[in-house]
Amino acid sequence: MRLFYRQFFPLALVFGWLALPVTAAAQDSFFSEQVAVADRGSAELSRAAREGLTRLLIKVSGNEAILDEAAFREAVGSAQEHVLLYSYREDEEGDVVFLEFDDAFVRSLFRDESVPYWEQRRPPVVVWVALDEPFSRRFAARSDDVDLLVPSIERFEARGVEARFPLLDLTDAATVPVNALWTRDFDQIRQGSLRYGSEHSLVGRWIDLSDGSKLVDWYYVGPDGEIHKQMRLSDLDGIWDEGVDLAVDAMRDSLAVTLQQFEVSDAIAVTVRGVSSFADYRAVSTVFKQLAELVELRIDSVGQNTLTYRVVGVSSAEEVARLIPSRSGLRVQSATNRAQLDLTWESIQ
Repeated sequence: MRLFYRQFFPLALVFGWLALPVTAAAQDSFFSEQVAVADRGSAELSRAAREGLTRLLIKVSGNEAILDEAAFREAVGSAQEHVLLYSYREDEEGDVVFLEFDDAFVRSLFRDESVPYWEQRRPPVVVWVALDEPFSRRFAARSDDVDLLVPSIERFEARGVEARFPLLDLTDAATVPVNALWTRDFDQIRQGSLRYGSEHSLVGRWIDLSDGSKLVDWYYVGPDGEIHKQMRLSDLDGIWDEGVDLAVDAMRDSLAVTLQQFEVSDAIAVTVRGVSSFADYRAVSTVFKQLAELVELRIDSVGQNTLTYRVVGVSSAEEVARLIPSRSGLRVQSATNRAQLDLTWESIQ
């Protein structure tokens, strides 16, 4: 099998069997928005397109002030030109229009303006909220504290991040006791969040005060550190606005990339070691194909258990590493050299 593997690669490269696509054919709901409309007329459709594109640009950039950039304001002004398709439906509150925007236009806008772009394969965030009550401390649970927790969901959705809530069963109780939040044992929180498929957590400690307000400590807990923000507010929406912004802004800062024009972007060499079979090659190729919407890439060379890709379209090896999905089986070994990224393939069991 090893001999076949060694002989197959040169033949495949010669005949082009292993070519990687530069663009992806499929779009998904990431570039779509739903907007409530008063009627199905052309003026209302135009307004809905502007609102929908505004939401989309905020989601893609992770930046609520994105329309401060002139090019993005101009794009919103002609939003209907960038709608690929639309359809109406009726819900309990009236008509809603579903808008699918041109993903290629959106990416080119970010590339032309060199504004950070946060691609759609985003990790979820696990939300842990502890309540300090008169006689005890406990976690807020979706089953018991619906009114308290539900406002967070649409806020995370609007910014393109999925919120996950712990089950709070015996496994969680053993891994993350409620006192871990009060003692700021962030390693326990990280361990508990891994159960839900994420290295990113939003942790809240809420204390009810006698005047009806709440003293809230928000912590974003990520793979490389924590960020803290304390506030005293009465408004539940305001509390969640602060918490969601804290988490999403931190995630954006660590995951977004700056797309570059292909003709002026320097090539980055990405070496993947540990590719010891054709099955490994296929698995690694699948991961890299996901990047082809954003970068140009090709296989530069094939060595003993090693693949080397040439990547163009982002500014550094660190930014290529940001595009590698978590839990993909690829582990970053080194990205200290701007033009060289070293990865190791670890087969997913």
